[in-house]
Amino acid sequence: MELKDLLSEIPGLNKRLVYYLESQGFIQPTQVRKLRINRRDYGIEDLQRVKQFWTYYARGHSVRSAMESAARAEQSVVIALLPVAYRNRQRTLEVLREFARVREAAVVYGETGDLIVWMKAADEHDVYGVLDRVFETASVIGVPRLWRVVDDCEQVRSSPHAAELSPEKEKQVLAYVLIKAPPKQVGDVVEKLRKFSGIVEACALYGESDVIAKIIVARQDDLDNLVMNQIQSLPAVESTRTFIAVGGMHWERAAAEVGGS
Repeated sequence: MELKDLLSEIPGLNKRLVYYLESQGFIQPTQVRKLRINRRDYGIEDLQRVKQFWTYYARGHSVRSAMESAARAEQSVVIALLPVAYRNRQRTLEVLREFARVREAAVVYGETGDLIVWMKAADEHDVYGVLDRVFETASVIGVPRLWRVVDDCEQVRSSPHAAELSPEKEKQVLAYVLIKAPPKQVGDVVEKLRKFSGIVEACALYGESDVIAKIIVARQDDLDNLVMNQIQSLPAVESTRTFIAVGGMHWERAAAEVGGS
């Protein structure tokens, strides 16, 4: 996209600030050769980074602080488990779509209508900006549980994007597994999990649970085998808790689409 298109996406943004962000290496548009001057071609990733920056700048951060917060948000993942009344779970999924920083959301089987949410967040303001909106518009019937990822989750295998699922892939089983392990062995557990077929992401967490793994397998039997015979067989694993996503009640953004606000 051209500069004018980028500016139209973010009211209040001016070209001088965009050029400054480029000079600092914060965004890296493609240079398109023209007869007299080079034209900048801004990609989706540039747009999302500027939107992320603008979220903090509009709050009153200095330019430098806003850049640092935006960069930190790109690497900082928070996972929330929300107890939601069954009748409001679809509505809650749609509310979460309004936030570009929410990467993924799924209703999972639980005692209530638990909903798991993955979001990019530099600080508590980012997290509660999302959760406050959910509380306002949906029926959350308890206190959310939050985990912050120690390092950005590494996607170790391709995860099918919700919009691209074929009829065959729609039959796959999606699950999230919380794992307890001794603190000194968490890193080793994460590395071993990343080698198991069916685990598409695994990362360490701050909080009462130590590791989370995202699983996509073809059948329930495959999930049972992976959790009970592989994950639980690791010597360092003390316990696991598995959340199976409800069919058709999950969505996920492409990585380039995840941004601020």
